[in-house]
Parts: sequence; structure tokens; C-alpha cells
Amino acid sequence: MKATLGGARRRARAASRRALKHARPAASSAGSRLVAGARAVPVPVRVRVGVSKAVLRRPRPIRVPVDSLLLGSQVGLDAARVSDLLGDPLWPSTRVVDGPHVSLLRLADTNGDALSDDEILTSAYGQMALRFADARGSYFGATDAAGVVALGRDLIARYRGEAPRDAATAYRSTRSDPVLVAPVRWSECYQVLDGHHRLALAIARGEQYIDVTTKRFSVTTPLQDLLNQMSWLEGNRELYQPVDAPELRQSWATVRRCTDRRDKMLAFLGERGLLTPQTTSYLDVASCYGWFVNEMRTAGYAANGIERDPLGPQLGRTIYDLPEELIRVGDAERLLLDTPVTDVVSCFSLLHHFALGRATVGAPELLRLLDKVTGRVLFFDTGEGHEAWFRDSLAEWDAGYIAGFLREHGTFDEIVDLGPDVDAIPPYENNYGRHLFACVRTAPR
Repeated sequence: MKATLGGARRRARAASRRALKHARPAASSAGSRLVAGARAVPVPVRVRVGVSKAVLRRPRPIRVPVDSLLLGSQVGLDAARVSDLLGDPLWPSTRVVDGPHVSLLRLADTNGDALSDDEILTSAYGQMALRFADARGSYFGATDAAGVVALGRDLIARYRGEAPRDAATAYRSTRSDPVLVAPVRWSECYQVLDGHHRLALAIARGEQYIDVTTKRFSVTTPLQDLLNQMSWLEGNRELYQPVDAPELRQSWATVRRCTDRRDKMLAFLGERGLLTPQTTSYLDVASCYGWFVNEMRTAGYAANGIERDPLGPQLGRTIYDLPEELIRVGDAERLLLDTPVTDVVSCFSLLHHFALGRATVGAPELLRLLDKVTGRVLFFDTGEGHEAWFRDSLAEWDAGYIAGFLREHGTFDEIVDLGPDVDAIPPYENNYGRHLFACVRTAPR
């Protein structure tokens, strides 16, 4: 992603990542083997369930905040399969309090007795239930639109303390069954395995904590799995760009804030009269998850990216709902050769890899390629000599040296230093603080 190394070894790793692209989150390996072994034994279901309760569940319930509970299994499907069926890659990263079950009860609070059948069917809950009924034949007994309406009204009746309206819509679990959850690895969160409707009732009634029974083995979410597969992270729990997901907040460090550079870019373009998104194209080179592509697209620009890691487009779609075709995959020095001139280009934290000899061309050649595709402004930063990582290898690369490098190897009319980033904070206090440069052409290319 940041480096642009070739070779058979990296191609093999990329092939391996593609093969793992649709891997499912699972319990720890020991737990997975235990579950698989138990299921392989030809014993009655009642006995198997009893063994599961005795061996795989912790004996005593714990009390947890409702905000820590994430959407999970539904009607016999694990969270990842639910995610696929609903076309929502962030289903397992969504809090129950923000989920469709609670939203239906909020809607009932708002509309009261005027809540129509169509409003139930078009709600997030109704759409979810219809999708399950279509794909699985039933969602808690509901097989069609009328059944989904009855199921929704039954949930609302329970919420209001009324008797269930239709026995055919009774839930699979009883009120005496525990809410069953699994700890989400590296987080304070829990994935709900059974009990979404009961939790929705408790949350809508204002409960802040709830007793749950936990599985002994933790799970990961598809988002965690996808982030862990990115080549440059090598298994570290780090986020190179902002990702807002509850299971990442405790143990995943956000390496770069990005908002400071975005704000400086947009302010500079506005000051120079270049803030005309409807007619302005934007390209982010080494786009990572696609955060800058998404932010500039949100601002109205025709935004695209180039990313070396083949997981980049998938992450952009999963995290920011970016169309995958907006991110081209490949080495920057190759893709820039046939990239059309773009009004605004950004290239962050890439050139130092070229300066360190980790690519097929040198740093001057990469800058010439960036220069060639930039129509009006190139926003640029790179590793600097004050950082602990580069004190020996890039000792001379301070802000003055970089400005001179941009003048020497580019054809820009003006080089403007917009100041350092705000990323030199723990645990990265000895790194970053990289200067953002705006390389400007007086007339468009």
C-alpha cells in the first residue's frame, strides 16, 4: 500500500489475501475445533445443546452496558452470513441500540397507534424481515408481508406491555432464556448470538445495562478480519485512516487523524478559488481505505484513488460505501503512466518508500509522474528526518529539503508549506508531524 515493492513473494501474499477475501469471522481455533468436533458426533440435539451450554458457556451471567452489544446471529445464520444476506457488511459492527429491532420500537413511539402496515414494512426491521423470509422461507414464523406486519406488531405489543397479538409469531427463544453473546476480540463489545428482540424491548424501555450469558470463546467481526489482512499492517491493530466502528475503539490505534489535512486542503482550494467541486476532479495516490476519496467525493469532487493493496477497494466499500470502481489497484509508478490529467492530486506518505529504494523507480521519477498528472494542485507529504523511523535513513529530509526537492523535480509555479500534521501524539509521539505542501500551477495544464 505505502511501499511499492514487486516480486514473487508479494504476489504470493496478494494471492493469499484474495483467497481469504470472503473468510468468515470465527471463534478462537480451540473453540472452533471443539464446536466442529461436537457437531460431528451423532448425538441427539437436546444432548448436544446441553453439552454446548455446559462446556461452551460461562456458568454465570454478567451485566454489561447495552451500548457494548453488537448485532449478530439471526434465524440460524451467523453474523457474517447475515451480513452477506442483507448486503450490509457492517451489520456485525452495528450496535443493537442502532439496529432495526430498536428502530421499529422508536418508530412506534413516534407514530403511536397511527403506525401503518406500510410503515412497518418499509422500516429497517420490516425490510430485514422480508429479506430473511424471501431467502430463508421464514423469519420467526413470518413468511410474507402480512406475517412480517404481524411480527412487527407483536413486538410493539410486547413493548407496550400488551398480550401478543398472534401466537404464530412467537419467538424461537422464550423470555426465560438468557441473552446469549460472544466477546468480540480486542474490544469491550459483545456479539449477540440470541436475544435481539428481548434486547430491543429492554433498550426501548430505557435500560442501560442488561444481564447476558457469554460464550467462552471470542469472535472477530468481518471488518476486523478485513483490516487484519492488509499487507502493510502485518497483523498490527492499527488504523491508518479513521474508521468509526465500536469494536475498534478500545485496541485499534488510529495512526493518522486525516481531518487536519482534509481541512487544510479544502481551505486552500477555497482561498485560491479552486473550490468548484462540480467541475473539479480529484485523485488520491496511495488511497489506503479510501478516506480522502470519500471525503472529497462528499464535498462534491469527482474523486478517485490509486491503491497498491487489492483490499483497498473492498475496504472503501465496506467502511465508506465507496463504489469499488473508484479505486484502481496497482503500483503507483505503473498506474500513473496512463492516468489522465486531474485537477487536484494528493499523495501522502508514499515518496519516502521510493527514496529508500523500496520501489521500481526512484523518488524523483515518482514526483515527475505526479507532476505530469496534476492539473492545478498537488497536495503532498512524506516521511521526514525528525521522525524516529527515519533519523538515519532520511536525516536530511526536513521541510526545507522537501520544498527544494519539489521545486527541483517538479514544474510547479509555487510551493506552499501548509504546516505539520497533528499525528505526533502517543503512541506515535516520536513520529509524524509531517509537513503538508501545496504544489500549485498558475494556469491549468
